[in-house]
Amino acid sequence: MHRYQLPDLYGAHGIQMNDFGSDLVKTSKIHRDDKNLAVLAHLLPLFGFLVPGLNMGIPLVIWLLKRDKSMFIEHHARESLNFQITFSVLCGAWTLLTWMLVGLLLLPLVPVVLIVVLLFMFRAAMKAGKGEFYCYPVTLRLVS
Repeated sequence: MHRYQLPDLYGAHGIQMNDFGSDLVKTSKIHRDDKNLAVLAHLLPLFGFLVPGLNMGIPLVIWLLKRDKSMFIEHHARESLNFQITFSVLCGAWTLLTWMLVGLLLLPLVPVVLIVVLLFMFRAAMKAGKGEFYCYPVTLRLVS
């Protein structure tokens, strides 16, 4: 696969991305504390299932506090935030459709979507724990 250097923000740190834009490969040393906080940025939004809004609030706080201190944490917190925003928009759209009774037809898909969301979050956390950059698939990139 052809590899090329990322522009400015990532390129200065020796990080490369393949042609498809989804597999970032680390080539520099990441501190253990940065990896742990990046993992938490992906896993702590699970509390959003208990308290609405925490799924977006936690990655937002991590991103705002650490975006200037660690490029690795900034990347993972931003990715988590974008994914949680996308998931929340989809939940809102499904709720709206349910009120119009169309969403009831989609009710059997809810467990499947929930499992896929959890798999994406755990996969991102595992990549962060290994010190790798990860981009969620099928995610709106609203925060950059």
